[in-house]
Amino acid sequence: MDETNIIGLVWRETLKILLTPETAIDSFVKLRKTNSEIPVAIYESIRGYKKWNENALKGLINASGYFPEILFEEDMEKNIYVLLSDIKKREVPSKN
Repeated sequence: MDETNIIGLVWRETLKILLTPETAIDSFVKLRKTNSEIPVAIYESIRGYKKWNENALKGLINASGYFPEILFEEDMEKNIYVLLSDIKKREVPSKN
């Protein structure tokens, strides 16, 4: 692997770490609105959706209503709803 490829790989991995779920979704939407190319780092960040919290998952589902291509993995929408269901099951009911 030459130096350029190593630098590119390090840059993509660093950017993937720096992107919060919300930033990745927001960046995807903004770039799609302008018909710009989506960087690999944004796709890589979104690919980590299985580790996201409830708000980020809901944001991803909401964004897919406008840009369905944001759900690029097979059964991604179904998997998100399963994750949201699991989160809901872990909630402790309030005593009110």
